[in-house]
Amino acid sequence: MAATATGQGTRVDHRDAPVHRAPSGLPYRAIASGDQGSRDLFVAEQTLGPGEAVPRHTHPVEEVLSFLAGSGEATLGEERVAVGPGVSLILPPGLPHGFENTGTAPLRALVIFPGPSFASTTRVDTDAPSPPPPDSVGTA
Repeated sequence: MAATATGQGTRVDHRDAPVHRAPSGLPYRAIASGDQGSRDLFVAEQTLGPGEAVPRHTHPVEEVLSFLAGSGEATLGEERVAVGPGVSLILPPGLPHGFENTGTAPLRALVIFPGPSFASTTRVDTDAPSPPPPDSVGTA
């Protein structure tokens, strides 16, 4: 079972947490969401393989990306910055941003939003196809 309610909170086994598709089309594992009993925070782990990228987009709420492994680059507005283990990005509402794996190993990041679900997402690049809605893709 992915989430087990205890008298003091909820225990989530990340390995059993559901895998969904982000608006980018890439999978993420929801580790704290309304489905697990979180009311005020959403936390997911997203892994990008070498060469994979999350296209530029915006959210109407603040987002925190905390990178755990791998190496890559993020776009914040028009600025590009290096990301990797020990780096977090605090993104204000409406800031166009995206990130990509520029290394040879998986790039892993925690995605954090206020509220119990993945935030509404608007793709910035007008020539990009509309993103699919987030959906469940099972467990991995």
